[in-house]
Amino acid sequence: MNLAERYPRPMQDILVIGAGLAGLTAAQVLTRAGRRVRVLEAAEHVGGRVTTREVGGFTLDVGYQVLFPAYPAVRRHLNLEALDLVPVPPAAVVRRGGRAEVLGDPLRDPASLPGTLGSRALTLADKLRVARLAARLRLPPPHTLLVGPDETTGSYLRRQGFSEGALDHFFRPFFGGIFLRRDLQTSARLFRYYFRMLLDGGTALPRAGMAAIPAQLAQGLDVTTGVRVTRLLPHGDVGGQGHLTAVTSAGELDARQVIVATDADTAERLTGEPLSRGHLGSTALSYAASRPLDEQPRLLLNAEEGGLVNHAQWVSQVIPGRAPAGQHLLTVAVNGVPDLDDGALDARVRGELSRWYGAGTEALRLLAVDRIPFAQYPQPPEYAATLPGHATRLPGVLLASEATSMSGIQGAMESGEKAAAILLGDLTGMSRPRGA
Repeated sequence: MNLAERYPRPMQDILVIGAGLAGLTAAQVLTRAGRRVRVLEAAEHVGGRVTTREVGGFTLDVGYQVLFPAYPAVRRHLNLEALDLVPVPPAAVVRRGGRAEVLGDPLRDPASLPGTLGSRALTLADKLRVARLAARLRLPPPHTLLVGPDETTGSYLRRQGFSEGALDHFFRPFFGGIFLRRDLQTSARLFRYYFRMLLDGGTALPRAGMAAIPAQLAQGLDVTTGVRVTRLLPHGDVGGQGHLTAVTSAGELDARQVIVATDADTAERLTGEPLSRGHLGSTALSYAASRPLDEQPRLLLNAEEGGLVNHAQWVSQVIPGRAPAGQHLLTVAVNGVPDLDDGALDARVRGELSRWYGAGTEALRLLAVDRIPFAQYPQPPEYAATLPGHATRLPGVLLASEATSMSGIQGAMESGEKAAAILLGDLTGMSRPRGA
């Protein structure tokens, strides 16, 4: 059925283009306010990059992804209890070849205390500096950490007194998994904000997979997948009010107002706004094992430079149901999208894992390689000063995208709710600070 058959030519109220987290959040806010909303999505599933699939009985999140439950927008728009979140241990294991050292928060992960005290990955002085930094960042409202003077994360950490060893052994691999780059050149404001989110709520995984997040947001919405919007045509007044025609792969649809909630490159083509900010990619390799090579449920950080592996996790040690009975699931994260075919990439990654596990890596079975060319956009110091707003040059068209805030779940959801607030004339929503 094409759109003309499903939606006769009468005017639609609001059309949302894109069923990622930004578009779904905008549609939910508008629907709850009594507005009629249609959502079109080019892919065959909702959620954009936040998706899950089954491979041979294994539940794989596409790319290594976790949820920060402390995100304010997440708390406003998601039923966390219904997501059945499983906390990820608030600690990490620093891997340097065969050496494995636990670094954790003993208050939230008491079992990490002996390893943390004995770990040589951080000096005693650096451990005390981490505690002091945590105490300082707990004090202000989280969103205020995103304002004020900015610098690189590396520069900020050095000013706090951290040693180069602390940067190399912990901060580069750990925040390399968040920023998708290990050079610590990302905005220190973002570092402080994410550090605070980790303090307030740690990280968690929906038991059924990250796709449970967009699935929950999509409940009750009118979403059509597999329909790509190719052009937006503004028109003059009809009945005293302007409107637009969305030209799609399944026909044309008229709407009084449109929210473009696609990736930045697509939004730039549809609106004419200069929205593309560059790409940071990521790659995830999923492996099955008949027996785990590691009993460790904590995040595994690769503290050695020069390799492909940034971090890894035995996901089935956190959520056993992600693997079939008697099987185990390992996810390995690589920053960027290496120019290697699957076989060559697998061989490189296994070679690096063999430094941790020896010959046991030969028994790993490759399940999937997921390459995500656009996983984030670069966010250097002062990047926020160049963020686009929600208005576009097309009358009646607003933007909802992480490109207006910060790259990730909080940025996407808060952008969606703000675009909805503009259409609703909701002054509280429109004035909410970024990150609040």
